[in-house]
Order: sequence, then structure tokens, then C-alpha cells
Amino acid sequence: MTRGDIYFAGDVHLVPEPLPHPGREAFLEFLGRLAGEEPGELWLTGDLFDFWFEYRSAMPAGYDRALKALSVLAEKGWRTVFLPGNHDWWVGGHFERATGVRIDRSPFVRTECFGIRTVIAHGDGLGRGDIGYRLIRPVLRARLSSLLFRMLHPDIGASIAGLASGTSRRILRREILEIPPGLSEWVSDMVAGGAGAVVTSHIHTARIAPAGPGVHISTGDWITTFTCARIGPGGPELLNFPPGGSR
Repeated sequence: MTRGDIYFAGDVHLVPEPLPHPGREAFLEFLGRLAGEEPGELWLTGDLFDFWFEYRSAMPAGYDRALKALSVLAEKGWRTVFLPGNHDWWVGGHFERATGVRIDRSPFVRTECFGIRTVIAHGDGLGRGDIGYRLIRPVLRARLSSLLFRMLHPDIGASIAGLASGTSRRILRREILEIPPGLSEWVSDMVAGGAGAVVTSHIHTARIAPAGPGVHISTGDWITTFTCARIGPGGPELLNFPPGGSR
């Protein structure tokens, strides 16, 4: 049974250090803060990494601090679940063993948060719309794609990953400022099915909005909004961790 609060963070889009990232330090600060709290749950709602691919005997370099921070949470008794997104679908066993984080590839997860029936998803490909991503999703998730990519030299793979990541971001850019109608309809369907809260990421919008008798919690990101969501005894709220500032 969860003792502490339940957090939701997505669309961090970490890149390997020492490459710059606007929200890396803020995100690490956030994880460090959780380590000092009463253990609860952390749901990583997709696109933790801008790209991630594991080889049979190795995983990407340059993420040591983030992986260590997540492993500390596991040591402290936190339950952390990762729902891979469109940028890091290929995350696997190396990541799980390094961090103690459990990976769940379900399109969405149903759980209960302080008495609130909650649905959690990354948010990609749900409902109508999201046509651009729907076109590339089968390719990204195909086992054959993973096998072929594994045959490439890691340096070549990294170059291709950079191109794919940029293409995906351009496809989604038009959706960043508003909730797409297809996603809104899907949220409404989840609420009609009994959910009191629906948590998504993917569109980089930070807001908590009514959805019939429930609420839609869109977590924002760690690139422009530097936000996450929390559900505690007092209900849902958004938290802000501006780089170099105070919450």
C-alpha cells in the first residue's frame, strides 16, 4: 500500500551528457527531492529519453546521473513504473536492472490513487487523430526494426536516432499548445468508464482540466514547462521545477 504521494513525470527527453539539456538539472533535483520524502509511487509517463536503444550487452552511455537517481529511489522504497513513449519504446532489461524501475508497455494502466480511480498513459496514438505518429508507430515498435537496428554500429545508430527524434518532434509540434480533439475524446471515454482522473503526457502541455465528472491531468514536460503532477490526500496538482529557481 502506498504511504507517500504519487507523482507523474513525462516528456523529459534526456540526451546523453555532456550534451546540453534545459531541464536535466531540474529533473535530477526533482528525483533528489523524492528520495528525501516518504516513499510513494513515481510514474514515468513516457519519453524519459529523447532516444534509447539497448544492445544485448550494453545500454547507452551518458545517463549515469539519471540512472543513479532512479536507483536511489528504489533503494529508498519507492515504486517506480515506466510507461515507454514514442521516443524510448526500446527501453529494456538493462535499464530495469540498473534502476529498479518496472517497465509496463500497456497502452494505458488503470490504478487507484488515494481513492481516485486513475488511468495513466503516455498519450501517443490514443483516440482519433495523431495521424503522423500513427504512420511511424508500427515501424518503431516492430521487432524486426529492433533486430535490424541492433546490427548497426552504435555510432551510426546514434546518428539515425537523432534524425528520427527530430522528425517525431516536428510531427508533434503543432499539438503542443492544445489538447488534440482525439485525445480529449479518449479521456472522456475513460471518465465515462469510471475513471476519476486520466493522466497523460506526450503533448507537452501542463494543465489539470475538468473532464465530465473527472479530471484530465496533462503533465507538461521538462523542456519548456518543467512540470510534473502529484496526487496526494488533497487531490491532484501540478508542480513546477524551473531551472535554477525554486518551486
